[in-house]
Amino acid sequence: MISHGVVACRPADNPFASHRVEGLAYRFNGVRPEHLRQRLEELGGRAAIVGPKGSGKTTLLEELAATVPGEPVPVRIESSSRRPWRSAWAQLPKTIGTDHLILIDGSEQLGSVGWHFLMHATRTARIVLATLHRPGLLPTLIECDTDHDLLFDLVEELAPTDATTLEPELEDLFERHGGDIRLCFRELYDVYAGRA
Repeated sequence: MISHGVVACRPADNPFASHRVEGLAYRFNGVRPEHLRQRLEELGGRAAIVGPKGSGKTTLLEELAATVPGEPVPVRIESSSRRPWRSAWAQLPKTIGTDHLILIDGSEQLGSVGWHFLMHATRTARIVLATLHRPGLLPTLIECDTDHDLLFDLVEELAPTDATTLEPELEDLFERHGGDIRLCFRELYDVYAGRA
């Protein structure tokens, strides 16, 4: 557990508060955003951002949506949803045209029937881009992954004065959370809030 060298702070000053974490940009590792946009076109506008939990898939999905022409339609499927396919359907416009960018986050929650239903409902959209934990449902646009260096770089951006102090414990934090950067940030938030 991370504890030494950190002074508890108010929620507004917490470097790992959600508004700060959500402000982080996706870290492209040797891939340029314009290459992803080109590959998306080559794949006929149907592709998946693949990777484990907490690897930056949602961040990348949102960043790509901001750079591709068209009207974005975010479809967020929560794990707590009792009927995920109905939740997905409710987020779609009544008519889906060739200018729509359908951005599906949390696709695993749909199941095979819900997935096929959603693909049929969005067949006229210009682009359908989904986040997935494993490849297979759509062609893979990019695979996201995490490592210790990425966690340190992000911590250094959020808490520059403490990153070096925290560095020895970040590797253990990363391993305990199975590489899920989002869970690492949640624990760091609790440490800075004085709850750890």
